[in-house]
Amino acid sequence: MGVDTIIFYSSLVMCITLGSYYKKISEVNLKRNFGSGLGFLVSCLICGTQIYHTVLLVWGNIVIIKCCDRRYLHQISLAYTWMYLFYLHYYLAHSYVIWIYQTLALRLVGLAFEIHLAHRAKGETRVSVTRVTIGDSDLITNDPSAVDIITYAYFFIGLHKGPYYRWKIFEDHFSSPFATLGDCRVITEQKLKKACLCALGYMLLRMKYSPEFYYMDEFYTGDYGTDFRYLYNIPQLMTYFLFYQITMLLCTSVCTETGFGVYPAKCVPIPGFGPSARFSLLKVAAGTTEAAIQEEYNFSMLKCFDHEKLLIGPKMKDSVRSWDMPTRFWFWANVYKTSLRANKEVRSAWSFFAWTIWCSPTLPQTIISATLWVYIHLESEYGELYDTSGTMKLPWDIGFSIMRLFCLIYLTPCFIVSDTSVVLRYYNSIYWIFHVILFALMVAAIVIYKLRGE
Repeated sequence: MGVDTIIFYSSLVMCITLGSYYKKISEVNLKRNFGSGLGFLVSCLICGTQIYHTVLLVWGNIVIIKCCDRRYLHQISLAYTWMYLFYLHYYLAHSYVIWIYQTLALRLVGLAFEIHLAHRAKGETRVSVTRVTIGDSDLITNDPSAVDIITYAYFFIGLHKGPYYRWKIFEDHFSSPFATLGDCRVITEQKLKKACLCALGYMLLRMKYSPEFYYMDEFYTGDYGTDFRYLYNIPQLMTYFLFYQITMLLCTSVCTETGFGVYPAKCVPIPGFGPSARFSLLKVAAGTTEAAIQEEYNFSMLKCFDHEKLLIGPKMKDSVRSWDMPTRFWFWANVYKTSLRANKEVRSAWSFFAWTIWCSPTLPQTIISATLWVYIHLESEYGELYDTSGTMKLPWDIGFSIMRLFCLIYLTPCFIVSDTSVVLRYYNSIYWIFHVILFALMVAAIVIYKLRGE
């Protein structure tokens, strides 16, 4: 375990520990200042001398938000921040430092999109965002000041590695009484217990199956065949899954311990977005203590993984949407739906492109994005070519689920190996087999369309 890893997880434990003290602060301004001050301290601990990059990110977006035309505000903010991220990925290698910049990017650009949406909605009664509808009370009414933007950007909750939350959720945390009504301590303890179990499984797998094996000549020139090299990805995929489970369980433990993100269950909170129904209930519960006590609360807004769809599928789009759900919602709402006016294939490609730069503009990440984009649209094409519902739904779902699993196993080296030459050597050793299958399926779909057209 490296020094950066120890610093990262130590800062997470510190935030969880201080969460109970933070929750007891009653004065709103003191609470905001304490949260942003702790977040800036965490950024200094993790980023070290590179903390000035966070300042440039934040103040660059402050200038854009305060000075630019509201019609193009979101596009300018997206362009500036993503170009800066591209630069940071090129010069900074460590993932824990990059995570801080990625979190700041989502918050700042997301705020610009929210301000643009509020400006566009002035002449409308309701605004549709993806599959949910925003009412007038859920829009930004007053532009945040520079101090507000700094507070939101550096707020310690979710700063390590998500989950992303809108400006409106940040405001609700200070204006609503829900933080004191949720069963926060019990949920935090449950998350920490799950994190410990995942950590145990992670260590056992790492002891037996090391990712360093990909870098060894023996892996390619020894007595190991193509089938072994492909199947070796299975424990590595499990390790990758457990690693992110641990990270997100600890990050969301900070949120639950402080009472952040708790809402009435009847309002159907969506990860990253917040309440999506019965907005009037929020006003009643926030204004009346008796009504608030009677409601049932949950932390669905913080939910990062939908394990049923993630593990079973059946389709790849289900798995993609079920992984780091608040972040996926951000790209769905702000990139896929609002950045381009084109058909779904072009908007999907643009969303994957933005996601690639946000994650890491490297060849392994490009392989992941391009493969997933092609695979998801192939699933859609075959769903239209054949009857995949009714009596044939189960066989097709089983087939989709198996192919989805093969694809994820195939892409595993791109998730865990950062060296481009090693990734290329690996795929050359297994003859790019899954990409050959994808190409064959693409040709078959084209032929079938032409035959049916004739």
